[in-house]
Amino acid sequence: MALPTTNSASQCMKCGFCMSVCPVYQADHVESHVARGRNLLIRMAEAGTVPDPDAYGDCLDFCLLCGRCQTVCPAGVPSPAINVQARNRQMAGHGASLGQKLLFKGLLKHRSRMARIMGIAARIPGVSHTNGRPLRHMADALTLFSGGMSIPRISKPFLSGRIDRCLRPPDGTPATDRVAFFAGCGFEFFFAQAGADTARALARAGVDVITPEGLTCCGMAVHNAGDWETACAMAQRNIDILAPYDRIVTGCATCGSTLKHYGQWFEDDDAMRERARAFSAKVMDFSEFLVARETPVNHRNGTPVTVTYHDPCHLKWHQGISDFPRKVLHSLTDVELVEMENADACCGLGGTFGVKHRQTSLSIQAKKMESIQKTGASKVVTACPGCMIQLMDGIRRFGLDVEVVHLAQLLSEPQ
Repeated sequence: MALPTTNSASQCMKCGFCMSVCPVYQADHVESHVARGRNLLIRMAEAGTVPDPDAYGDCLDFCLLCGRCQTVCPAGVPSPAINVQARNRQMAGHGASLGQKLLFKGLLKHRSRMARIMGIAARIPGVSHTNGRPLRHMADALTLFSGGMSIPRISKPFLSGRIDRCLRPPDGTPATDRVAFFAGCGFEFFFAQAGADTARALARAGVDVITPEGLTCCGMAVHNAGDWETACAMAQRNIDILAPYDRIVTGCATCGSTLKHYGQWFEDDDAMRERARAFSAKVMDFSEFLVARETPVNHRNGTPVTVTYHDPCHLKWHQGISDFPRKVLHSLTDVELVEMENADACCGLGGTFGVKHRQTSLSIQAKKMESIQKTGASKVVTACPGCMIQLMDGIRRFGLDVEVVHLAQLLSEPQ
């Protein structure tokens, strides 16, 4: 089915169950920042009676879209999707800002252009910024605009420069299938080694792993901001390139959630509708794919390590996947998994939320850091580059002796 309309906000019973799980409300206790209050304002906006249009726009933006509220709602109200629909109406009425136009249409829509700019930025020498470090990378420059959030340095080379377009199973093992690997922007530009580990782990599972050329950003940030026209154009490009493959696998929870929902992005009378739905049915998360194939991944022979696992919201709440990563971890004999308290609680990033609403994000982040610290683990494992950025930033801020790694990095051969 298509995305819910703002009319679905009328299904809200105002019971307040969402208040018990909303990470934003638990941090600031603002009624308009929780699904119950936001749904009421959306209904008022539809009726033209919202008291403060500017404040209304802010309340739509003050949401992580983590999806937790929907899981406890007795009426099953899809509040995150309703919010995105309302944002779309806001953008249609007021237009995108200049910054949004430059980012969405100028960069994210064009991967090759983004790669050129990121490549240039990675080589720019400049003035010192933080603790006397040279401003050699866009990652350092971005902290000027991120409220101090520590952004990982840009990978050199990018992921596309580290792996072949086609990776085959090792030792001449015949491939039993061909899968397309959707790396996403996070792996390509910031966590290239984790992306390479993901692709190689898939190849060791006995399949040919193809990383097609010409792919663009998944479109999640653009769609969630309300620019559906640009987001759908990006989706169509990815579908055109990836449709011939029987399986599309990604190691990014955000990308996976997005690709699996392409089928809801197009209207019923749109010619792309059925193609998008068929495409979404072929998308799998990295851990989901390994477990479905009953892949024996217990090939590590390294130093025993204690890890804890953080559930990305886009994996657990948007895709319903939480057991598969743990099954992979439990299959490793030299890895001890210690569950943290509230492992499925949001880390507080939520895309641009972590920058635009920094103080609230930090309050949510602090709870996650406390949970990690209590485990005594030396590594925190997750399955989303976005979560990795937030966790790394928190560990730096709190001075924890913990390493953040992607699940696939634990499966890489010991060095």
